[in-house]
Amino acid sequence: MTQASSAPTPIPRFELGLPARFAILAAAFLAEKIFLDTFIDFERAESAQGLGAIVRVAQHWGFRLLAAFAAALAVFASVRGGQSLEAAAASLRAAPVRIGWMLGHLLLVAILALLSYLLYRHTATELSFAAVVALWIVVGIAATLAAMCAMSPWPRWLGAARALGLIWWYAAIAAFLGTGATHLAQSIWAPAAALTFDLVGGLLAPVIPTLTADPATLVLGTNRFDVQIADVCSGLEGVGLMLAFSGAWLLYFRREYIFPRALLMIPASVAAIFALNVLRIATLILIGDAGFPAASVYGFHSQAGWMAFIAVACGLVLLSRRSRWLNRTATHSDAPAMPNPTAAYLMPLLAILAAGAVSHAISGDFESFYSLRVIGGLLMLVRYRQTLATNDWRWSWRGPAVGALVFLLWIVAAHFLLPASPMPEELTTMSPALRGYWIISRLAGSILVVPIAEELAYRGYLMRRLTNADFESVPYQFVRWSALIVTSIAFGLAHGALWLPGMAAGLAFGLILMRRGCIGEAVAAHATANALITASVLGGDQWQLW
Repeated sequence: MTQASSAPTPIPRFELGLPARFAILAAAFLAEKIFLDTFIDFERAESAQGLGAIVRVAQHWGFRLLAAFAAALAVFASVRGGQSLEAAAASLRAAPVRIGWMLGHLLLVAILALLSYLLYRHTATELSFAAVVALWIVVGIAATLAAMCAMSPWPRWLGAARALGLIWWYAAIAAFLGTGATHLAQSIWAPAAALTFDLVGGLLAPVIPTLTADPATLVLGTNRFDVQIADVCSGLEGVGLMLAFSGAWLLYFRREYIFPRALLMIPASVAAIFALNVLRIATLILIGDAGFPAASVYGFHSQAGWMAFIAVACGLVLLSRRSRWLNRTATHSDAPAMPNPTAAYLMPLLAILAAGAVSHAISGDFESFYSLRVIGGLLMLVRYRQTLATNDWRWSWRGPAVGALVFLLWIVAAHFLLPASPMPEELTTMSPALRGYWIISRLAGSILVVPIAEELAYRGYLMRRLTNADFESVPYQFVRWSALIVTSIAFGLAHGALWLPGMAAGLAFGLILMRRGCIGEAVAAHATANALITASVLGGDQWQLW
């Protein structure tokens, strides 16, 4: 252990810009919706008639419309903001967060929880139901306004709203079109599943002469393994993801591409992802028929879809940026390669994720080949060791102290969010040598490789990249607070059911890095938290933490 000898640098003055305040409000409203949903009796809501049915449908599509509108507003504002919006954002940045309004907001949310509980349980008549709905709407609007006033005085929000101008209309049109497209997509699930059924059957018929096909139930299979092409297997989910990705990519990099020919990228990517979904299901049947049903159902089935999306997305980006027919900035193939510092920070984590996808795909319900993650991450760390050596890897007692606090928070949250779980059966049935190898691999990944890879990607790259495009020129002490918050949210969402303590952990790791200026401090904190979690798993039989 080495001590960080440099004097602590003060954290920059706490300021929140318009994007950060918008992101905080969006995250808070989403968390509160999830919280309020726990008070609603959804069984009675599904069987409600009359006004109750109307409210249920309106709530379902209304929330989707609001979410789409907020996302579209954020995207259009970031692309087409202009000087007036920048001036309004600067005014908001100087406004302090007001605790009194926030407490009022929380009180109104508590009232909403009571009203949500009463909504379908204690409203015997249409009149009483209408009264509760009306009161819920009034309190909900008041809670929203109180949250906004907590983030900034109302006149400054009005100034930002006026600065958006026509962006309001663009966002509204995009939200209505997007929500309508979602509704339309649901109506074509069944035809798309039937088309996928026919294509998979035609692809496998020459390979498996004994293939059976039931068009009525959309079941394909052999005498050893059957698969039903359900609506969700139709490939439309991948099509939707690819539409969103390709559209957002072209919008963000619109100045680089040549239109209208660049729009051909959208149908090309959609066709590619649909074709890969057909190939995925055909391969799934072949794996199951070969005698590996567990790997087919629990591994390849779920992971291959994400692998296909990543492959098409990466292919779309790489090919389009190298095509002089599509891209104005494309260079000749013999042009000298420019150094890419981004790869050194992202590739270790990307290698871990890619290896994890492969590991899950060839495993069953239990990830037997976890060591592939460790190998992938280590290879990338070795590959970029010279670039990464320029970072300050020193750490002091503060890093482990922060890690211990994160561990305590993690354990408390996991107690409420995760059911207790013993050692997986697949691990107990392994030979002692294989079980020991798996545990050692998991130890190495959790304590050594993953903390370094995640800190490089989230704090070393993303947190600074959100501050300045030339991220390597940004000292950690001068990272924007908005970048810290966005990075912490992304870090938390990557941790599944433990997303909330994950966000808190991201804040803690980011803060100590901003405070000390050494990425080693964040890695030490992260590694300490993971080491204590590992001790709880192995020493306390808390396998749900892994």
